Parts: sequence; structure tokens; C-alpha cells
Amino acid sequence: MCYHNSINTDKQHLERKYKKKLNEQQQIFMPVHHASGFDFGLWPVITAESEKIEQYNWGLVPHWSQNFIDINTLRAQTLNARIETLHEKASFKNAKRCLVSSTGFFEWQTQGKQKIPYFISLKNNEIFSMAGIYDEWITQTGEKMYSFSIVTTEANSLMAEIHNIKKRMPVILSQELENEWLNSQNDTNIFTKPFDQNRMKAYTIGNIISSKEHNSPKVTEPQTIIIPEQLNLF
Repeated sequence: MCYHNSINTDKQHLERKYKKKLNEQQQIFMPVHHASGFDFGLWPVITAESEKIEQYNWGLVPHWSQNFIDINTLRAQTLNARIETLHEKASFKNAKRCLVSSTGFFEWQTQGKQKIPYFISLKNNEIFSMAGIYDEWITQTGEKMYSFSIVTTEANSLMAEIHNIKKRMPVILSQELENEWLNSQNDTNIFTKPFDQNRMKAYTIGNIISSKEHNSPKVTEPQTIIIPEQLNLF
């Protein structure tokens, strides 16, 4: 799945990528080297409805949710949404589509008892978009809360070797498919095919991702990790 993401860029590059201004009413945007979805933090997303890049909370809260106690449990289960069942799950079937910005994401490979962290990005180091869905929920005080899920699909061969237990990956959209995702609300078939592994790169990183310094620039530094069998991923 995709529970750890990065948007390590500045406001200017983000705005240039999406040709929209960033809405910073909720929070001033700062580069994020690493964030865990389980912190439910704000993240830059792009919708067809807004003229700006919005900042929504990761972990989708459906509009029909009743109270905040349920929400804390629920959104830990809605960080990701499987594209194969997007129109079946109650939490997702009425959600709208969005783009979730990223400069790379993190996944763990299982080797025996070891969990080996990887950083995965695109070879040209560009800001790219993951397919997302979002919903609007009205809090008990009458405030609007917007939140999102990252849509996932089956892993390509590169990601299947890294995420070798569940073999899933985010739906990464080529620039040509970004508008298609936002505007074709019913058709998901063309998005189920995993992104081309030849346009991706991946390398092992250190365990700083599990420390208090997990959002430091060091988190994405390559680090060779000795494992029983080195996989030829590149």
C-alpha cells in the first residue's frame, strides 16, 4: 500500500507543475521529506472544482460520518483505496477525484525478519501525481473538513519485488492522464495498469525513517543494507 509519501519541493515548483496557485489558508506549505499517513496531516492536492492547489487531510472521512470518535478509527483505514473496488466500498463510492502530489514514496521489503525501507521516485526527479479521491465532511461545529485517500493498484515488477508481501503500489498518473483521471468519473479501467517500471527508480535508505528525524533531508539518502539475498532491481 502507500502510507508514506514525500513532496520535497518548494511552492514555486508546485505551482508551476499544476499551473495553479497554492491555497495556504490552512497552513503555509513547506517541503515534506517524509510523512506518514497515520499522522493525517495536510497535503497538497488538485481537484477539478478548485482553481487553487488545496491542502487536504490524508485519510478520507466520508461525508456521512457521524462523530469524531468513529472518524479517528475510520481514517486510519482510508489512507488508501483499491482501484478495483473503488465503486463498491461505502467510504469511497461517492467520493470525488483528485491528484495527490508527490516527489517519491516509501515502501518496505520483507526479507525474513528484516523490513528494508526503500525510497521510490521517477527517474527524471519530477513532481508527479498519484490518483486520489476526496470527500467533504461537516464537523460537529459546522466546519468543513476535506480529506483524501491515495488510490492503489497491483504492483509492477519493480514494486512487486520491493513490496513483496501485498504487492501493491499507488496509481501513478502520467501527465497525459492527469486530466483524464479528474474528469472521467466512471471509467477506472485505463488506470488499473501499473505505471511503467522503466520510468521509476528505487534504492534502499536507512532506518532514520523510523526515528524522530524522519522528516529530515537525510531520510531519502541512499544507504546500502546487507540482506541475505540482494535483488537485482535496476
